[in-house]
Amino acid sequence: MKVFTLDVGTGTQDFLLYIEGENVRNCPKAVMPSPTKIVAEKVRKLAAGGEDILLTGYTMGGGPSSRAIRDALDRVNVYAFEKPALTINDNLQRVEELGIRIVDEVVENTHEVFMTDVDMAAYSSMLESFGIGVPDKFVVAVQDHGFSPTESNRKFRFRVFEKVLNNSPYLESFLYSADDVPGHYNRMKSAVTAVLDFLGGEAEVYVIDTVFAAIGGAMLDAVEFPALVMNFGNGHTVFAVIDRDGRIYSLMEHHTSIVKNMDVKELAGKFIRGELDNETVYEQGGHGAWIDAVVDVKDFVKTGPNAHIADFREANPAGDVMVVGNLGMVNLLKSHEFLAGV
Repeated sequence: MKVFTLDVGTGTQDFLLYIEGENVRNCPKAVMPSPTKIVAEKVRKLAAGGEDILLTGYTMGGGPSSRAIRDALDRVNVYAFEKPALTINDNLQRVEELGIRIVDEVVENTHEVFMTDVDMAAYSSMLESFGIGVPDKFVVAVQDHGFSPTESNRKFRFRVFEKVLNNSPYLESFLYSADDVPGHYNRMKSAVTAVLDFLGGEAEVYVIDTVFAAIGGAMLDAVEFPALVMNFGNGHTVFAVIDRDGRIYSLMEHHTSIVKNMDVKELAGKFIRGELDNETVYEQGGHGAWIDAVVDVKDFVKTGPNAHIADFREANPAGDVMVVGNLGMVNLLKSHEFLAGV
């Protein structure tokens, strides 16, 4: 079994081609600038040259790309197809109010900026150049806040998490096959479509939110369970008390920019004792907290680009901290296939 895994973040996109039976340290891998940073740079260069822009492709991660597009409006005209326009805001009326013109056909005298979280042309070319070829199984991790044009995406995102957890409090519940991606996840659906469009529909594709990929990978380095697994991302910080079988006892999602200014050990202590409720975390500027049961936490492990802000052991299950999320995806896919009887 070969699995193409891609963990798409704000700073980097981390690729691992997992080959079953191979020493994972010898599997092909790459750490590249994130898609949103690549798009942002293209937009800035076009705007600096006074070139009008047409956004095509798919809904993808915002942040740097969205900021660059907004800045470009001061210099040039920006047009967008509907799917890439949703990258900027779920409410297309607000997108148009910014000055972006939503169109359904190519506009003359514009330069196209293709938007996607999964640049299959680039990865296919890279793999083919090394004589590897593109596999037929994919797992992609993106951070999807969910389609919420009229409501705080902080509240909406965490309420979706709570709904899943109340129904099935297991990490594997957050891994979606191509046909099972919930309708409110525009970005996940676009990631799936980008892969299938390039391969003519001939692929097995799964998606997961980056925070759960990170938890799934970091828990591979836990020695005892239940364990507190922490992911300090560039944008979000997530705590999860989890058991060996992926059973989630509690979950919290905050913003790293806020957590950096807090006593992380004190925050972790309150969390594992069940002293942080949903409203408290939201009022602090985070997303929320879900506590199903308070259990005796026996180990602590961290991961993420901002792991340095916490004094806990850092996960390193395969000798490379940059592919923790990728290994989490592989592990969850194996669990999914085992449970499905594959």
